[in-house]
Amino acid sequence: MVSFFRRIEADNAVFGIICVLIATLGLSFKAILIKLIYQADPNIDAISILALRFVIAMPFFLLLLKLALPKNKASESNGSSIYYIVVLGAVGFYLSALLDFSSLAYISAGLERLILFLYPTFVVIISYFIRRQEITKNVVLALFVSYLGVAIVFIEHAPHFDANVMKGVLLVFTAAVVFAFYTVGSVHQIKQYGSIRFTAFAMMAATVVTLCHAFFSHGATFFVQSMEIYVLIFVMAIVSTVVPLILMAEGVKRIGAPTSSILSTAGPVITLLLAYFILDEVFGVLQSLGAVLIIVGIFFVTQRRRQAKGGLA
Repeated sequence: MVSFFRRIEADNAVFGIICVLIATLGLSFKAILIKLIYQADPNIDAISILALRFVIAMPFFLLLLKLALPKNKASESNGSSIYYIVVLGAVGFYLSALLDFSSLAYISAGLERLILFLYPTFVVIISYFIRRQEITKNVVLALFVSYLGVAIVFIEHAPHFDANVMKGVLLVFTAAVVFAFYTVGSVHQIKQYGSIRFTAFAMMAATVVTLCHAFFSHGATFFVQSMEIYVLIFVMAIVSTVVPLILMAEGVKRIGAPTSSILSTAGPVITLLLAYFILDEVFGVLQSLGAVLIIVGIFFVTQRRRQAKGGLA
């Protein structure tokens, strides 16, 4: 058995594919865990969940940062860079996650994942206005296909729409836009510091901001949770936060970003299936068709952007 796993690890392509697929599975499980937390305690709020998630995950990110530092001695930090990373971390990991977590109190895990998955389309649009990157006809077509998929998903959910559902949709839509701004703003810093080192710095900044928000809102009482809540948040912090970061970075290193992006498009489908089996959410024909269109559109958007840059996005 040991020799079998060693052979898999030795094969860059196979091991890279396995890493990306496991990372995608972990990320897809996040929305399910948040819904289970809300079911276990309807009184818990998004900032409490987010704060406990960061507290549990932070030691692991500090360890990753320590391991990554010797490999990045050439990239010396400066005050302006650190300040920029702090701002990005607060926006990318605190604000977008808070909006996303809040949305799941109102909408299904499947709908949340499909809308959140649109963030690459927002990256294209933001890049056009900020960096004047051309949007080709093929990208416009891909954007149209993606939003057509969203419209079809909305049609299936229309009978259940009320003020709360619309609130949830608006929250996750805003979370996707915020994360798109974070993605556009972090490209240079990730190239300079490396993805793991940059993410660790950004996570530390987001953790400080999140804890300040949590203490301001609840004092120290947000730490007082049932064992069930702590188990679910611990699983989310490890399985849906730390492990996916490590495995995705390893997968990209072995098989490249384009192939990794293809494999990661399975994320929304995995979330829909998990939501169907674990949360008894609807997985109808229209939602399936909408999911396929969204995934196809996102795939072509991300591929065209990489081809236009001649490398990694």
